[in-house]
Amino acid sequence: MDEVPTKEDEMRDKAIRRVDAIIGFRQHLLVYVIVNSFIFAVWLIVALIAGGDSWFPWFIFPLLGWGIGIVMHGWGVYAQTDRKREAMVTKEMERMTAGSQPPDDPGRT
Repeated sequence: MDEVPTKEDEMRDKAIRRVDAIIGFRQHLLVYVIVNSFIFAVWLIVALIAGGDSWFPWFIFPLLGWGIGIVMHGWGVYAQTDRKREAMVTKEMERMTAGSQPPDDPGRT
């Protein structure tokens, strides 16, 4: 038998996707901290062994580059963009059903 999904089933599916996204972000953040700590330790050990000749902080390049990815991942998970998108869709549907207003330029906000 085919069951019709209920509102509760839809909410549960959405909650599962949200929890999976949060867990994925936390795992990504943990790997970022571990790997960049290791990179920093390598830099520090090499700099100390070299006697001060290798003090250029090259570890900041992967730290910052990957950090941008972490920020964007976190933004995607925690920024609640679904609510903003849904509000925009609702507003656009209201505008379309009104019918009396000419369509706005899509490039304008």
